[in-house]
Amino acid sequence: MGIFDLAKKITHSREFTSSIDEIFVGELINFMYKKGAVLIEINSPTESSHSLTFKFINHPVLYMLRVIVDRKVEGITSKIIGSQAILTFEAVIKNELVEPNDVLVMYQTDFKNMFKIPLFGNVKINHDLNYIIATTTYLKDLGKYIKSDSVDREALREELNLILNTLTEHLAPLKKKFD
Repeated sequence: MGIFDLAKKITHSREFTSSIDEIFVGELINFMYKKGAVLIEINSPTESSHSLTFKFINHPVLYMLRVIVDRKVEGITSKIIGSQAILTFEAVIKNELVEPNDVLVMYQTDFKNMFKIPLFGNVKINHDLNYIIATTTYLKDLGKYIKSDSVDREALREELNLILNTLTEHLAPLKKKFD
């Protein structure tokens, strides 16, 4: 009976580590819904990679947000170094009208960001005429928020709120105001 219990425990542990990113995706959908965004696309090309696209309803700055969750550590390794995942956030604003000065701003921003790498909280801005995209990437231990018996929703929401606010701050000056 002891060997069977050990095998069951190992199998359960392996299943849980592969489910952490899926639990995170569920919590992310819940968080974004409370922020006034609806999920318009979800894609999971592999078991450990998920792409979610949200569209904001009545947000003063943001139009869309794409979040890519890519779990990099699986199995027994996750017990040692944690359930590491690369989280990429792409926030988009949409300006209905483009003026000639906006093209100059677009080239200036693209030139400033030419050698910028959007890692660890750095934000890279990319202009595409009517759409302006802010990208940032984080390496996070999802196991810090998601335990085998509970989810620390408060800490997770604080972290997601901080990331969303950072992207909004970078995009707000570029959003056109129309009367």
